[in-house]
Amino acid sequence: MAFILHGVWQNEYGSRMTLDVSETGQIVGEYQSTTGASGTYFLVGHCRPQDPDPQQGQPLVLSIFWRPFDVEAEDDGVHWVSTYCGQLNANGEMTVINTLLTTTPYQAFEPGDYIDNLVFKKSDSVTVLADSTAWQETSQQNDNPINGVWSSDDKTIQLALAVQNQKYGVLAGELSYQGEKIQLIGFTDTYANNNILQSLTLSGYMLTSLQPISLVGRMDATRSRLSLSRWLANGTDSNNAYFQANSMNWQFAK
Repeated sequence: MAFILHGVWQNEYGSRMTLDVSETGQIVGEYQSTTGASGTYFLVGHCRPQDPDPQQGQPLVLSIFWRPFDVEAEDDGVHWVSTYCGQLNANGEMTVINTLLTTTPYQAFEPGDYIDNLVFKKSDSVTVLADSTAWQETSQQNDNPINGVWSSDDKTIQLALAVQNQKYGVLAGELSYQGEKIQLIGFTDTYANNNILQSLTLSGYMLTSLQPISLVGRMDATRSRLSLSRWLANGTDSNNAYFQANSMNWQFAK
C-alpha cells in the first residue's frame, strides 16, 4: 500500500524532505534544509496508517537530528534536534508545529526552544533516498550518559533509553505511559562533549489511542535530569485544525 504521505515534500522556505512510509505507518527519510544550514539530515517518525479524508486528517510526528550525514560540518548547530507534530490534510497540505531545540549558542540562536508553524506541499519529484540504511546499523560502542531508565518526578511515567548507533546518534526508547509500552526511535547528540545539555528527539505510535507521539528535550548531565516536551498528533477536519498538536512538559530523573 502506498500512502499519499510517501514522497517528496517542500515547505514555504524551500526545504525538502523525502518520506518513505511503511504499511504500519513507520516513517524513515531525509531532509534538505535551505534555512541557514546545508547538507542532508536523517529523519524518522510515525503516522496513523490511513490516508486523510475530509472528516479527518492523517496525524504524524517526525524526529530530525541537525547533523548532516553527507558533508563535514562542525558548527554548533550540529548539536540540535527537532520534532514535527501535525497532520496531512485532505487538501494535500501537511501542516506541522516544528519545535527546534537548541543547546548551544549559534548565529542568532541562544539555547532554548524555537517554535514554528510549517506548511509542506507534495512535489512531483521522484522519491530517492540517498542512504536509507546507514542510520539503522548498530555500532559496537554505545556507552552514553543518556542510557538507562528515567522516571518522571511523580513516578507515573518511565522512559528506557539506549543509544544504538554512536556515529549517527540513533536512540531507541520504550515509554511506559497511560498503561502502554510505546516503542520509540529517534536521535540524540552523541557529539555533545563538554556541552552539558544533550539534545534528543524520539517518535512512536500509541496503539491504544491511535496517536503518533513524539518527545523532544535535553539532558543536563551535571544534574542527571531529563527535560522533555511530549507531543501528540490528532487527526482533525479543517475547522478544528487548531487541535492537531497537543504538548505537555515532563521532567525525569534516573
